[in-house]
Amino acid sequence: MFHPKRPFFAVCLLLLVSCAIYFVASGDSTSLGSSGPVTVRTPVVEKQTDIKLSEKESKKIEDEAADVTNSKAQSVGEFTEQPFMPKMANETLKAQLGNSAWHLLHTVLARYPEKPNEQQKATLKQYIHLFAQVYPCGDCARHFQGLLSKYPPQVSSRKNAALWGCDIHNKVNERLKKPIYDCSNILEDYDCGCGSDEKEADATLGGESVDHLRQIKVDEKENKAIGG
Repeated sequence: MFHPKRPFFAVCLLLLVSCAIYFVASGDSTSLGSSGPVTVRTPVVEKQTDIKLSEKESKKIEDEAADVTNSKAQSVGEFTEQPFMPKMANETLKAQLGNSAWHLLHTVLARYPEKPNEQQKATLKQYIHLFAQVYPCGDCARHFQGLLSKYPPQVSSRKNAALWGCDIHNKVNERLKKPIYDCSNILEDYDCGCGSDEKEADATLGGESVDHLRQIKVDEKENKAIGG
């Protein structure tokens, strides 16, 4: 007996199977014409990886720049604020050290520029404070640090710097019950001891000679350093 509906049913079934094979083969929502092997889409993944590496490198550079900036900003803070040397029990050695230290400090101040620039002023201030912090006699250093807090270094000119140093020295002499020094001779008594070249003009002295500086007498009352 003939059944005319069976060929139609078979055709429908064949169409359904073909559609199923088509969607399975495509693997995603794109058409077969635009889809391709996995290797064709690989560059997209590689591009994303490159972007992540670039971000890491950028972050690394920013961190390094920040470290350099912080290092410069904290450079001043790397120094100690208080003297840290131990006490010196040997009184003979302490006296010898004191004489040498005062001679050095007075000579530095006597050789300081008459008209220093801002950088030179800052350098001398820092030198004096660091000098106090590393002075080998701890108790001497702590006393001197107290004087620096009360009578800050005067660095506006050679005369003021030299007078300030002499005045500080006299304050220490008062404490130790030693004779007071005549500050009017401070520039004459402390020079470099350079010899014949003392008569020659020196650019670092504003065109003057050391010999000329020896002739200068300081009026302590007229040029008294602040805090004296």
